[in-house]
Amino acid sequence: MSRALLLRLIIAFFGLIFILLTLWAGSQYHLRFSITLVVMLAFALATFLAEIIIVIDNLEKRIKLSFPSLELSPAEQASVNETLSIYNRLKKQHSVVSTRIALLEFDNIHKMLKCAERGSDYIFHDIYLASMVLLGSLEPGQTFKVVSNLTKRFYWKTGKHGSEHSELNFRQARNGVIIERIFVLSTKNELGELAEIIEEQARAGIHVYYIFKESIENILPYASFAISEDLSSGIVSHREDILGKVTVTANSEWIIDLATRFDEIKAVSNVLSDQSG
Repeated sequence: MSRALLLRLIIAFFGLIFILLTLWAGSQYHLRFSITLVVMLAFALATFLAEIIIVIDNLEKRIKLSFPSLELSPAEQASVNETLSIYNRLKKQHSVVSTRIALLEFDNIHKMLKCAERGSDYIFHDIYLASMVLLGSLEPGQTFKVVSNLTKRFYWKTGKHGSEHSELNFRQARNGVIIERIFVLSTKNELGELAEIIEEQARAGIHVYYIFKESIENILPYASFAISEDLSSGIVSHREDILGKVTVTANSEWIIDLATRFDEIKAVSNVLSDQSG
């Protein structure tokens, strides 16, 4: 039974009771019929107004259901409407290969949103943005654990995403978010190239470690991952040669497994000062 129908039944029930009480009171206290009629009409008007309110409420819900963008801000509505307009125009040009590829990505976005709504894993195509959303969502005292294969200086210093990613790390560390990052290196030359980045992050309050890949191949079946146990969320990169494609997960069992792997890798990792000894 819908809420609107329940309200209508309640109003009808009390309306009938009120009419009967009005007729009884008129008879009991010898009220003139005109007074009784006015009271009954007043309640009928109140009932009519209540019905109008219910109808308007249902109409608003139906409109929002048909046009969900109405619940967005004006700026978001404009963006969504523009996207749909472009989508409709591009569908008429589906013979162009680049257009077909773009339309496929639009369909992928729909699938991704459905997966996110169900709490299922999904593929996202920007490791920087995914990591920044997760890190930026953390509050002081919460922990961000990363096993990273971003072992080249340009990953942190080049381009808009690289610099914004670095700045967010520094800002969140200053705000009290506990960031633990383990760099997985292939060679000692990489360590020398990355030393400046490691030192810079350590000075910012980030707990930075490094480990050589060959020593943890049995522990790390992924290229890299970042997790927050506090938010039960994780980002996993499966291949070193495809940094732009990551899996986003809210699977608690997978998060626990990744946290265990992180602790195992951390236990055999080094800090930069260790190399001098």
